[in-house]
Formats: sequence, structure tokens, C-alpha cells
Amino acid sequence: PLRALGEPLADFRAFEGFIRTRFDSEAPMKMSDVKSTSSFWEYVDQSFMPGIYGADTRKYFYPDYTPDRLLEMDGGNRLFGVGRIRMLRVKPSEGCKVKKSLTTYFPTCYGPFSEEAMDKKSYGPPDKRTGDPVFNYMSTPGDYVGGKLGSYPPGGFMEVFTTNYNNTLTTINLLKDGGWLGPGTRAVVLDFSIYNFNVMYQAVCRMTFEVDASGRWVSTFDIEVLMARHLNPIASRSTGDWGALLGEIILVLFVLFYLLEEASEFIGFRKRWPYIKWDYFGDPWNILDWLNLLLMVATLGLRMDTWGKASGLAVYVGDPSKQSLATFMDVGPVAANIKTVHNLIAFNTVLTWFKAVKYIAVLPYITTFMETVSRSKRQLFSFVAVFSALLFGFVLAYSVAFGEQLVAFRTLWSSFIFLFSSLLGNSDMSLVYNHAPLLGSLLIYLFVIAMFFVSVNLFYAIMISALGDLKQEEGKNAKKWEQQVAKANDFWKAVSESFRLEQRFRTMLPGLYSRMKVRKRRMEEKEKERDEECLKRERLRKVAERVDLGAGNPSLGRRRRISNATVNEQDIESESDAGSDVDLGPLRNKAQLRKGGEFRDFLNDGEAEAAENESESQMLGGDDEDDGERDERGIQLVIEATRHVVDGLVDRAYGARGVLVGEMSQSRDVLQKVGLVLEVLQTRTKDLELCQRQLLKHF
Repeated sequence: PLRALGEPLADFRAFEGFIRTRFDSEAPMKMSDVKSTSSFWEYVDQSFMPGIYGADTRKYFYPDYTPDRLLEMDGGNRLFGVGRIRMLRVKPSEGCKVKKSLTTYFPTCYGPFSEEAMDKKSYGPPDKRTGDPVFNYMSTPGDYVGGKLGSYPPGGFMEVFTTNYNNTLTTINLLKDGGWLGPGTRAVVLDFSIYNFNVMYQAVCRMTFEVDASGRWVSTFDIEVLMARHLNPIASRSTGDWGALLGEIILVLFVLFYLLEEASEFIGFRKRWPYIKWDYFGDPWNILDWLNLLLMVATLGLRMDTWGKASGLAVYVGDPSKQSLATFMDVGPVAANIKTVHNLIAFNTVLTWFKAVKYIAVLPYITTFMETVSRSKRQLFSFVAVFSALLFGFVLAYSVAFGEQLVAFRTLWSSFIFLFSSLLGNSDMSLVYNHAPLLGSLLIYLFVIAMFFVSVNLFYAIMISALGDLKQEEGKNAKKWEQQVAKANDFWKAVSESFRLEQRFRTMLPGLYSRMKVRKRRMEEKEKERDEECLKRERLRKVAERVDLGAGNPSLGRRRRISNATVNEQDIESESDAGSDVDLGPLRNKAQLRKGGEFRDFLNDGEAEAAENESESQMLGGDDEDDGERDERGIQLVIEATRHVVDGLVDRAYGARGVLVGEMSQSRDVLQKVGLVLEVLQTRTKDLELCQRQLLKHF
């Protein structure tokens, strides 16, 4: 794939566009305008001959004119060697039959093309020297030519057009006047090559005009642009060609290695006898691997076959007077191989990148995707069977119903392409409806119901159901993702420490390193300022809430708990039960109480034991007066704390009453406004009823 992408495709398309413009799209007469034998000769005279020899042909009649070895065309292009025109025809009354009642008027018929019906008999005006017919069948080696109506073998009734305009014009006039084309003609093929010496590209051109048994003409114009390395792997002897050849050799070795590795996975040995592990083929990934490898092998085989075919090709650059069919260089098989290689590479590239999903399954959501497809594969196989059966049935129905009148349904393949494109919204169903409104609309409705409402929604249901079953594993995938990120960070740190990336970066690019550090520090400062501003706004918001609610604030009666070991700002600001204590006024902690006596119940077990020890020590010291004063202070603190709590409860009740009264007054205002709206609606309803009664009186 990399070598195919390395080709100058834009230059190829430009070269191809130049040729199509010259011979078809902007020619005086297009290939699609050829509808009969006479229009074919008109195309040859008006478009093909001027495309090869140019519009100004007076120079070819000058007395001192000498034909070129390679005919010069516009833009540095030359006709590469000689061109060839060949025709295939069928025998009369072969593959068809005329009714006996019509044989008097139509004695012969000409059926469709087949190799058995191909006519090889000589015909045409007699040769002046020998008296034999001038149009003779010639067998030549080569490949079959594929067209829209059939496949055509090599050989046929052939003539050549050379660099000599006069000889070619004489040949064309002989073919036209001698009846070279007739009712038995089924295919006319023009082969020629154009070489551009500026870019060293060779365009292999093939024009195919096919005629079916009904007299319909179908034309195709195939152009394949070749480079020197397509014909010879080291033709240009450039570094790029040698590198590409080395890459292909390495690819061959890898393909052989993986073929043996995959074969070892499904071939086992039991008592020295080999056997096949059929479970191996139950994994779709293994089948995909084999398909990928086999396509690579086929591509390499076609490349070697192309080099073998191209090794015997050589363009004739000798005496122009000796140009003939023997000097024609048939590059068609080589171009067909190159086109097939490009098609295989294109398809194999899709498989390769789809297989890459298997190797990135370490990502959690990719794993979910793969598991979804794996779990739903049985249902998908059933869906494919149902979908294929329905689609094939509609293909047959549309082909039978509209195949005779509409070109889009002439064949089963064209019907399949049309209907499958409609699933993507790229088909015009109005063709069917306009041709047969009743039958067309019925088939369209059935197609929409069966394919869209049933089949497509069934596919959605299968995938959504499988995905829903995997939703419970998202937590595990998230953990896996965190683990992968942690591993990646650890790996990067290890690499940085091993290679001292930061130190190397700082040494090699000190200015950039300094700017990045300054920018990072500024960003951290801005983040810090932003966090402080958010914290400040949160504090102001809480203060505003307290002011708005007044005594009805639910946080009243509690105060923040400040622990000596706590430095977290969130704990300081918290007003929840876990982060606050009951507000007891002057009594803030138990240490203010007398540690002993009747206040022992306020202390826990550890504090009570400590209080007993302290009381004993005080008794030994004889400070009885202080003990009594402390008891008096403790009692006074408890009374003041109780009074503070009671006052708080009273204020809380009044505050709650104020909040409730305010809410009720607001609710009353809202209900009053709702009542006004209802009154207005009632008035309008009565007005509408009155208008209706008045209108009914007039009727």
C-alpha cells in the first residue's frame, strides 16, 4: 500500500484527463454519440483521426514530408509505436432463429456474441493482386478484453494505423467503403499507447465499442497510466526504485513468516499424524488474517507476472515504412495486471487497517466495541442471511418488472447496485414511479418497509442490545484506561530519566526552555488566583444566604468546628453536622467545666479518669478554695449556655415563622394572579360562546 500511495496519482489523473479530453469529453463528437455503423465512422473522421494526427493535416501532404518514427502529438506526447483496430463478428443464423413464415423477408439473423458463434471467414472486396478477400481473420496471443456486454478473446479482423497519415487514411477509407462493419459486428476495439517524454509516463488506451443483438451500441474508454518501474522494477535505477524493491523483498519475507506462523496455529500433530484444528477457523480474526495474507501473495504474484510479460515488449522505432501489425506492441495485458494490482491493494488496505483495530484493543472503548461485535456475531450472521434474502428478492422483482424499459435494471447486477445505493439515499426512485405508478409505488412501499423499517432497524437493535449488555463493564474499562495512562506516564518518566530529555532540551534550546518554564509558572499562578477567587465568591455567597434568611437560616444554632490538627479550608468552611458543633454560647469546650463532682456526666470515660487523678492531686495540695470557685464557675457556664440555647430556639422559631409567612404571602400573590388569569379566560370563553350562538342563528 505504501508503494501504491507513493505513486504520483495526481500526475496520472492529469495525464489521463488530457487524453479523455482530446478523444472524448471535448472532442467534436463524443464516444457516447456512436449509435450505429455510420456514426462510428463519423467519430473516426471527426474525433479519432484528429486526436491522433492533429486537426491540421496539410503538413502530411507536403512533398518533403517524412513520417516520424514516433508520431508527435501536442504537449510533448507521442504515439508510442503503432495503433491497432480490430473487430469481432458472429456467423449468420448462429445463436438465433427466424420463423419460417418470415424467412422470405428476413433470411438470416445475427445472435449475441460467443466464441462458438464467432465468424472467422474472410470477406470484403477482392485484393487487386491475388483476388482474395482483403479482410482476413488473424489469431494473436493476448488476454481477453472485458466489456459491458461480454468478454472478447484475442484476435479478430485487424488493421493498423501508423505514423504515416496517408497510409492510415487509405486504410480507414478501405474499411469504410469495403463494408468492414456489418450486421454481424459485435465489438470494435482500438488499442494504442501515448508516451509523454516530459514526465516519462505511458498511457495505455483502449476504446471498446460493443454492439448487442438488438443493435444497441455501448462504448467504454479505458486508460491506464504506467511508469517505468511497473514494467521493470529497476528500470529507472533511482534510489526510490531500489528502496521500493527492497521493501517488497522484506514484505515477501514477512508474508512467508506469517503464513508459516498462521499454519502452525491450525495444524497439529497427534501421534506423529497431522490434523486440523477446526476451532481455529471459528475466530473471524484468523479468517481475516488469511484473507489479508492471500491477497498479498496474489499481489506479489501479479507483479512478477507483469514483469515477465513486460520483459518481452519493445516499441518499434525503426523505418516508418515497415510499420505493420507485426510491429504493434500489445501492452494491454500488462496494463490489465497493473489495474488488478491497484484494485487488490485498495481492497487489502481496508482489511489491513480494519485488522489494526485488533492491535489497539488495549484501549478500553475499543475493547467495548470489539466485545460488542463478538457477542453479536451470531445474530449478525442471521441478520445477513435475512437481509441478503430480502434484497435478492427485490433485485429479481425490479429486474423482471422494469428491466426491459429502464437501463438501471437491465441486469441483476445493475439492479443490485441501484437498490443497494437506495439504502444510502443515492438512488432516484422516481424513475420507477414515473414508469409504472401502481406497480412502482407498491414495490417501493414494500422495499421501504422490508429493508428500512425491518432489516435496518433489526441491525440497530442487535448492536444496541449487545452494547447495552456491556454497559456494566464500563467501570472496569475506566479502571483499565487509568492503568494504561499510569503505565504510559511511568514509561515516559523512565525514558526522560534515562535519556535526560529535560536536561538535553534545556542545554540545546535554553531560550525556548526558559519561555516554556515562565509560561508554565504564569499558568500555575493564574490557576491559583482563579481558585482563590472561586473560594472568595463561595464565602460571599454563604454570607449572603445567611443575611437573606435571617433568623430562619438552618445553620443558626451551630458553629464551625475548628480542629487543631486540621488545615483544610473545606473543613473550616463546612456547616454540615459533621463539620460543626452545637452553639452553646460561652461554653465552647469541656475543659471549661469543673473536672469532677456533679459535672462528671459531661465527661467521657477517659476524661473522667483524668479528672479523678487531678482531683486527688489537688486534694493533696490542699487548694480547697479554688475547687469551690471552679464549681461555681462551671455551674454558671451551664446556666448561661442553657439560656443561650433557649434564646436561640425562640429566635429560630420566630425566624421560621417569618420565612413561612413570607413564602405564604408570595404564594397568595401567585394564586391571586392565577385567579385573575382564570377570570380573563372565563370572560373570553363566554364571549366565544356568544359569538358561536350568533353564528348559529345565521345558519
